[in-house]
Amino acid sequence: MKLDPFAKVKKNRGALPALVLGGAGLLALALAAFFWLVGEMEKPQVALNGESSHIGLSKQLTLMASDAKSGLSSIEVALIQEGKKAVLLEKTYPRAGYFSGAGPHKIEETIEITPKALGFKDGSAELVVRAVDFSLWNWFRGNVTIHSSAVTIDTKPPVISVMESPKYIKGGGAGVVVYRVSEPAGRHGVMVNDIFYPGFAMPKRGAGIYGACMGLPHDIATIENAFVVAADQAGNEAKAPFTMDLHVRKIVSDKIAVSDGFLSAKIPEFASHYPELSGTSVEQFVKVNNDIRLANYKKIQEVCAKFQPERLWDGRFGRMEGSPRAGYADHRTYLYNNEKIDEQVHLGVDIASLEHANVEAANRGLVVFAEYLGIYGNTVILDHGQGIFSLYSHMSQINVPVGTMVEKGAVLGLTGTTGMAGGDHLHFSMLVNGIFVDPIEWWDEEWVKLHMLSVL
Repeated sequence: MKLDPFAKVKKNRGALPALVLGGAGLLALALAAFFWLVGEMEKPQVALNGESSHIGLSKQLTLMASDAKSGLSSIEVALIQEGKKAVLLEKTYPRAGYFSGAGPHKIEETIEITPKALGFKDGSAELVVRAVDFSLWNWFRGNVTIHSSAVTIDTKPPVISVMESPKYIKGGGAGVVVYRVSEPAGRHGVMVNDIFYPGFAMPKRGAGIYGACMGLPHDIATIENAFVVAADQAGNEAKAPFTMDLHVRKIVSDKIAVSDGFLSAKIPEFASHYPELSGTSVEQFVKVNNDIRLANYKKIQEVCAKFQPERLWDGRFGRMEGSPRAGYADHRTYLYNNEKIDEQVHLGVDIASLEHANVEAANRGLVVFAEYLGIYGNTVILDHGQGIFSLYSHMSQINVPVGTMVEKGAVLGLTGTTGMAGGDHLHFSMLVNGIFVDPIEWWDEEWVKLHMLSVL
């Protein structure tokens, strides 16, 4: 048998293409794995937190940038206007390797923008963020994200004109300030001493005209400052002062004897709602009358922090028929066995009528609170719009749920003895932006017409 010397070569020739193809496949897999690890094509993510459409004398923004794969290589933030460029932030990160996480996956930077100091003028500009990652994609230059946003530079504060303000006001009194702002306002309102009263638009009076209802605390001793404050969309703030003659409220004192019978009737009720109470009955009473009273007041302020922008009420506020039992701003001294155990101020008017008498809405409003509230017991709070609220407490029964719009005279529930009440009665309060004010003013038709409706 004659052997073919080229048979082995021929046999190997058949295997050669397979080897070449196998090697090419392995190379392709290796390249794919390489580029999957270091040549990924996912671009960085960037975001500017904070209102950035308008920039005033100074604006602070927070830059959030991330890249989940290769990590961030560099970040640049610049302000550009008519060919002029100012770099606000520029950072380069050292490469930590050639695989995932070569740079930081996430960064957060605070940017301070001061256009005037940078030589920019008021008008249109562009805020540009450029982020690059460590990918070897794009011919080893990495994936690039460019985020551009149009901004308006405005370094001039608005002009405020005070149109109407109370000439005379007393501690616990209320009033309205009307003012004009020369450009669309962001935050605006009235500041008296350290209390801010937010404003609301008055479109019927004209464009750019706003009002703010204010209520002074019962114990205010002097008006150290009173002004309208308004900030435009760029954050530029302006102030316009006004003056008021203040009548300091006289202190009316009252003494209340706390009996063992009262304590035995009330402490179990409070303990069921506040199981953390401990100590003697007198100690628990003092804790309720102080700590829980303060927590209740904070809750009321929270409820009154948001109000309907339009006026829901009209005319004087209704008063429940019955005899008064305690007045607004009465200074109470609590006695146990003829010894003083506490002092508080009564911020409402108590009215006693028949047992379980109907409690009616003093004016049209929206029910914004309807539940148990510590010293106030079962309580309903109505939002009458533009910062005006009324409060009804010690009720034995609540008939209206939160979110109900009620008309003047609608039955909210029945009087009772819940909370810090010694007998069946209604505790009624008026509030202006969370400040308890004198209800008697709001029951007076002439006062309401002269000081509120004629302005609003």
